[in-house]
Amino acid sequence: MSMEQEYNENNAYNITKRLAFPRLIGSEGEKKAINIVVDEFEKAGFNKEEIYRESFNTSFYNWKFVRFVFIPLGILLILIALSFYFNLWLTILLNVIFIVSASKVLGFASSSEIKLFKDDSKNLKTENIFTRIKCETAKKKVIFMAHWDSKSQIFPSILRIVFFMVVVFGFLGLTLLFMVLSVIQIFISFSFPLLNYILLGISIFVSSIGFLNFFNKTQNKSPGALDNAASVGTVIELARYYKHRSMDEIDLTFLITGSEELNLAGAKFFIKQHRSEYEHDSSFFINFDTIGGEGVLRIITSYGLPRKTSSKKLNDLFLSAAKRMDIDAKNVYLPTGAWSDYMPIVKQGFEACWLSSSSGLAKIHTKKDDMSLVSEIGLKNVLKLTIKVVKKLMKE
Repeated sequence: MSMEQEYNENNAYNITKRLAFPRLIGSEGEKKAINIVVDEFEKAGFNKEEIYRESFNTSFYNWKFVRFVFIPLGILLILIALSFYFNLWLTILLNVIFIVSASKVLGFASSSEIKLFKDDSKNLKTENIFTRIKCETAKKKVIFMAHWDSKSQIFPSILRIVFFMVVVFGFLGLTLLFMVLSVIQIFISFSFPLLNYILLGISIFVSSIGFLNFFNKTQNKSPGALDNAASVGTVIELARYYKHRSMDEIDLTFLITGSEELNLAGAKFFIKQHRSEYEHDSSFFINFDTIGGEGVLRIITSYGLPRKTSSKKLNDLFLSAAKRMDIDAKNVYLPTGAWSDYMPIVKQGFEACWLSSSSGLAKIHTKKDDMSLVSEIGLKNVLKLTIKVVKKLMKE
């Protein structure tokens, strides 16, 4: 078989190199990245009429909210700990206020809407870019996804995840503990001053970790090679690969989303616009985010609080195929602290999975997310594994 008919990890790698520069939404890098994506789709064999560009509004609203929200919640937690010293009824009241507030924050974080500023001058316009290989007799549809935008932050991604886990689990555990102890004291009076001091100290510590998030400003200093140029290169290479093959009974979409780093807006906009085109039981979304590194391939099989499982079918197919192909892969549960484009898709009830590398996470969202984190063998493993899974879907 000629190279035109085989997947080419070197092509995916070269596309990654073209895109490995800062490309935050609203920057000059954003415009350059969009042009490169369109150009690479054309090189893959798609003409301009086959490349769809859909613009939408987005904003930094979510990250402004996330930076500030832990400050009032942290202060409220410290007040709960202080009230526990002298008034259990006040403690219960503050706990109720905290739980209601935290529930609203959780609802905001999981919203399917793209949050915009009331002042339209603060909002931005960006776009999704995609192409399709249609089959009129298709029994199944597969959508390959990757976001093209990048960002940097003061704290590396892995540290932000740790902070979020400490804060979220700390808030949950402490409010539950304060509530239980307060209710018990209604019926059984007891006094353990040392316990009060310990709980106050832990509350201050957890709240202080939350306060640190205020300093985690979003910037435009990361080349974003691993996150997420390599994934874009992979999706475009898959488009080139399938363009030269006869596909029976399966419909393919190659979707490059914008504004993932701000608010998952590209995925939210796409599924809102195109939801009627896909059936829940025969459409499969494969999301690539931070793939291409060496080492273990992570398949994020569940996420969030409460825990939400994505697609058991896709997760099982990828894990079993990886085992047969001797590719080191593991399933991962991600409670909080990181988000990706497949989450709005899962929320709408569709089958979706998320593939990610385990290496290089400490450098994501920093200046060090460069081509040194991306390997051709990592890209090759993802390409051949994905093609194998699609073949399995076709045969079912």
